[in-house]
Amino acid sequence: MKLITRLILTCGLTTLLTACDSNPGTAQQAATPAQPVVPADVVTAPVVEPTERPFPPAGKSAIELSSGTVSIRANQVYELDLLNELATLADFQLLSGDVDWKTVTVDIEAQPLHAALGELLQHYPYEIVYAPDEDTQQEVLSEVVIGKLSAVEITASKDTAAANKTLLKDIEALSEDGQQQAYIQQLKNPDTEIRAAAAKKVKPVGDAFYQLTDMLLKDPSPEVRIATTWALEMTDDPLAVEALVKCLPDENPAVVVGCIQSLDFLGDETTVQYLIPMLTHDDEDVRSAAADAIKSLQ
Repeated sequence: MKLITRLILTCGLTTLLTACDSNPGTAQQAATPAQPVVPADVVTAPVVEPTERPFPPAGKSAIELSSGTVSIRANQVYELDLLNELATLADFQLLSGDVDWKTVTVDIEAQPLHAALGELLQHYPYEIVYAPDEDTQQEVLSEVVIGKLSAVEITASKDTAAANKTLLKDIEALSEDGQQQAYIQQLKNPDTEIRAAAAKKVKPVGDAFYQLTDMLLKDPSPEVRIATTWALEMTDDPLAVEALVKCLPDENPAVVVGCIQSLDFLGDETTVQYLIPMLTHDDEDVRSAAADAIKSLQ
């Protein structure tokens, strides 16, 4: 009886071991770690970092017109210069009366154009006039009237603006030497707009240089005096620095700012002594321009 039992147990154990050996896959799966699942490649859009538009240096502006949107960035720029630039780009007439123009720093993005003009002109009485375009017959901005002008004055201003535009266009059609001579002649034009436009274009050499320095100190128009500061930046004649220093007491803060910015551009470190008193000037724009120039020159 014991023998039979022993044989049965032996056979049972043998069968169990044989069964285990005959299916080794299960043991291998348990002993081998699972392989990591590699996900399919995921295509992701590149991250685009927002880019900020660079702000122009002091005395400069940047105007962009695109799909009805207007972007205006100006750093201590004479308002009338800024408006004239915008009028040229957007092709409308700018008519202005006796306005106390200032130097401004603005960052405007608006749609449509008259919204940007509204921000620029919020401190002045103004009127925006629309008229049909000659080609498309669609209503477009035709002219902007700033200040209080009578009907007679508006008509006269339109005629003057049209004549000035034609004159400047004719000058641009001349050779380089011809342009220089024509602009020198226009420095004595009775019209403020023409004198200012000519002052910006004249090369400050020879007799033209002395005309510009004289206009900087004596021309009755702040717009013209500011325009001469632009021209004097284009020379290394020490007399230009001397003239710009002499204009610092100008009664118009916008002119003073223009002179300070030109001195900064010319980079003469000795002018810091003349700029330091400007830090206590009554006008905030003058104080700011002086501080920037001193920091740049030191």
